[in-house]
Amino acid sequence: MSDRSDASMAALLLTQRLLDLDAAPLKASEYWRLLDTVEDPGALLGASAEEIAAVVGDAGLAERIAARLEAATSFAFALDDAQQSGIRLVASVDADYPAVLRDRLGAGAPPLLHVVGDPRLLHGALLGILGSRSIDEAGAEVAKEAARLAVKDGLGIVSGAAKGVDQLAMAAGLDAGGVVCGVVADSLVRATKDPEIRRAVGDGLACLCSPYKPTAGFSAANAMGRNKIIYALSEATQVVATDVDKGGTWAGATEALRQRIAPVLVWTGDGAASGNAALVEKGAMPVASLDGLLPPPQPEQREDEATQLGLGL
Repeated sequence: MSDRSDASMAALLLTQRLLDLDAAPLKASEYWRLLDTVEDPGALLGASAEEIAAVVGDAGLAERIAARLEAATSFAFALDDAQQSGIRLVASVDADYPAVLRDRLGAGAPPLLHVVGDPRLLHGALLGILGSRSIDEAGAEVAKEAARLAVKDGLGIVSGAAKGVDQLAMAAGLDAGGVVCGVVADSLVRATKDPEIRRAVGDGLACLCSPYKPTAGFSAANAMGRNKIIYALSEATQVVATDVDKGGTWAGATEALRQRIAPVLVWTGDGAASGNAALVEKGAMPVASLDGLLPPPQPEQREDEATQLGLGL
């Protein structure tokens, strides 16, 4: 059986999707509200629904919590099976959980992550590189060169592990001797079958993670949730190419700008996509040359924030 603290096991039981239970898993907002009330979720293990209701003040929620915690034994076997296949579950209360997700996303942070590889890579200084699945030759070169320069500056790469810009940037980062993190929106199991990724994971240079069930299919909602995690993990995010008012890249970038999750950069040099200029109008920082990767800080940006980016400003 897995050697976990009671707090970690309880946190996973409340939100896990490895086992299908009659009681629905807690949504992120429900989970974080619970932790605002109960600092140590492990204290709920073995408690009755009535005892839990006295703490949370909601009888319906208390019944769900009690029912999910009662599945501890069967879940422990499922957890071990996942770990045998190379997938580790990291709960929000674990030291390996990136605290920046909670800091930047608040109640929208994922309560748990399914991780393949070393989760400590998620804690490093990372440049997010995102863009369309369909990318022309000029855009492909921008994605690869941005990754190479980021690695040269001591940054890792984080992207969505999807075809197009994501995979090009991650491959270039590895080729340059850097580390890469991929946040997967669908089927972590399938993503880990890529031989190059498996090799990089084995060498300690790559980490894949997902807040979704490891066998989940693609959905637009999952893709949006994945994008938020990429932005939250990034020191800054470089958008290579986007359409206007459509697609996951546009939606993720505009949401990151609206919520001020992290600086959003957008390519405006040769071959820039039609939507890139529109993203600048919404507040993204234009990047017309990759020589310095980032333009000078904008007037409203504090000097200490620019220094924290660590990208040669």
